[in-house]
Amino acid sequence: MKKISEIIFAAFFCTASILSITAQNDYLHCGSSDAVNKILNANPKLKQEYLEREAQAALQDKLDFANGYKNNSKGALSTIYIIPIVFHIINEGGTENISDAQIFDAVQILNEDYRKLNATAAQTVSAFQSIAADAEIEFRLAQKDPSGNCTNGIDRVLSPLTNSASDNSKLNPWPRNQYLNVWAVKTIGTSGVAGYAYLPGTAFPIATDGVLILSSYIGSIGTGNSTTSHALSHEIGHFLNLMHPWGGTNNPGVDCTGDDQVSDTPQTEGWTTCNLAGATCGSVLDNVQNFMEYSYCPTMFTAGQKTRMRNALISNNGQRSSLWTTTNLAATGVSLPAALCKADFSSSNTYNTVCQGNSLTFNDLSWNGTPTSWNWTFQGGTPATSTDSFPSVQYNTPGTYNVSLAVTNGSGTVSTAKTAYITVNASTAMYNTPIYSEGFEGAAIPNTDWKVFNLSPGADTWVQTSAAASSGSKSVMITNTVNSDTYVNDLIGPSIDMTTVTGSSPGLSFRVANAQRTSTTGDKLQVYVSTNCGISWILRKTIAGPQLSTGGVQTASFIPNAGQWSYQSISLAGFTTAANLFFKFRFTSNAGNNIYLDDININGTTGIEDIAASNIDFNVYPNPAEENTIITFTTQQKQKAELKIYDVLGRETAAVFSGDLNEGEHHYSIPEKSNLSAGIYFVTLSVGGQQFTKKLMIK
Repeated sequence: MKKISEIIFAAFFCTASILSITAQNDYLHCGSSDAVNKILNANPKLKQEYLEREAQAALQDKLDFANGYKNNSKGALSTIYIIPIVFHIINEGGTENISDAQIFDAVQILNEDYRKLNATAAQTVSAFQSIAADAEIEFRLAQKDPSGNCTNGIDRVLSPLTNSASDNSKLNPWPRNQYLNVWAVKTIGTSGVAGYAYLPGTAFPIATDGVLILSSYIGSIGTGNSTTSHALSHEIGHFLNLMHPWGGTNNPGVDCTGDDQVSDTPQTEGWTTCNLAGATCGSVLDNVQNFMEYSYCPTMFTAGQKTRMRNALISNNGQRSSLWTTTNLAATGVSLPAALCKADFSSSNTYNTVCQGNSLTFNDLSWNGTPTSWNWTFQGGTPATSTDSFPSVQYNTPGTYNVSLAVTNGSGTVSTAKTAYITVNASTAMYNTPIYSEGFEGAAIPNTDWKVFNLSPGADTWVQTSAAASSGSKSVMITNTVNSDTYVNDLIGPSIDMTTVTGSSPGLSFRVANAQRTSTTGDKLQVYVSTNCGISWILRKTIAGPQLSTGGVQTASFIPNAGQWSYQSISLAGFTTAANLFFKFRFTSNAGNNIYLDDININGTTGIEDIAASNIDFNVYPNPAEENTIITFTTQQKQKAELKIYDVLGRETAAVFSGDLNEGEHHYSIPEKSNLSAGIYFVTLSVGGQQFTKKLMIK
């Protein structure tokens, strides 16, 4: 029963849904044995040292077993060993970039499993109830990084190495003598592998020591689930020197020749099903519910496994003994009571926006310690100050305002201030005009009219560009060649008083250009409107994949030509009574190519055909203008035309032309017809029963 394996493997845990108590699980296979064999074969000294340590551990286990695993000569079992842990989320911005909440959930599950507080502990079969152990090991997310800076124990690293991950994907390792490193990735290189960890003293180089695991096997919420949520407990068992119950391989169900060097775990072939009556190596019941099994119904560690893990923690093999020292707990910020190290907060609105006269609730998100008092300051708000932990503040005057917070507990006070954090939108619309147009020829975004919200930090977002335009010389775009799956960016326009928009079919129209990077990528553009200052949004249109693409499949960075813009229109007939309508464009990347927007219009007529718009070739330039501005357009036949200029309040400021025009190109100089003062205007062209609008800025 105590045969020592000649080769030690970095171990893995893989789980799948239990279809029935005896059904074969579709479990993942381990790819770590080849990697570890390569390391040991290349380092005979490392292998010999391991075998000597394992021989000594086997002798120690016999003594501990003889003493009922109670009199451990190497340490007092009443000591609770605290291990600082850091999660490195290796991601490209996709679903593998799991939430903080999912990680917090994973740590809670770890502590429940290692302290015998898991809800499934009561389901342990009676034969093993007496040896089911509280390992008296706890895990706490690091609160200080290796440089002593504040952290929440979550390190997000953007890298394509999240795909087909291996030891090379273990980026930004923190010192193993201070932290247990966990690297979460999207996929692991060897087909079917869910995760692996090195036993103490077997990692080489030492920067690879820790756990590599699929992000979907972390926690029970988000992309995780209850079936796979104990995978990390299994992997950390390996980190703390536990083997699989059938021995030092990753392949259960072979024979009864292997062993895990723990005397109170019965000899077993190992399980990939949850057969609680299984006995593979004789009449003794197998410990199918062990966390180190592949049965996918784990409930327990044994007393012998507890002792073996704790022996690993008081040994310097792999520097495990330095993790739980008082000095290290203080250095990593996990000593109790926890000290405050960073003040932070959020508002109840994603965009930190509120409509004039309405309220926002503020949430304290301060890091590490628990505050006992709060001191808020709200510029422009009512109240202007507060000592509540979650204050509600009313904003009555349009503008942008600062918010600050200082939090205090027994460790001291930390504070933060956020400049121009809150935007209060007027209860009346920014534009009270029968038409609105935006060609992005003016100020760079974000600006007074247009707000940019990057909901995926680290991603490229909306910017003004002169690389391409549907008309004029500029548009807005997202450089999407480096963005990854599920990156989200919002572009929010000004508010419009729809009650002033005339016509039978009010609508929003725009031009868009996009390309796919491969035939399977499906970037998505969505258009929303809001009638309550952005508190909630109503989806009006979704264009995705090939329907969005105007440039086909291009691997190079996409720049559209004149023929690679599509015309899109959306009916706003249901919003004619909205006196303060906001609209936004949301782009969700699916690892495709660049996207461009131009020529956004709101007016009383929708459904203009793309070919009709292109035949008109309506332009206003230069724009912005300081002196002379030229309006040009083309008619395909003799027809009646009307050219007018309106201000932002919808007042007609100039009638440039009204009458019949022959076929051909037409030019009009604005200074010849009207002396416009500095400001924003709209040039409208009505021709052939259609209406076109361009925004004009006069400096």
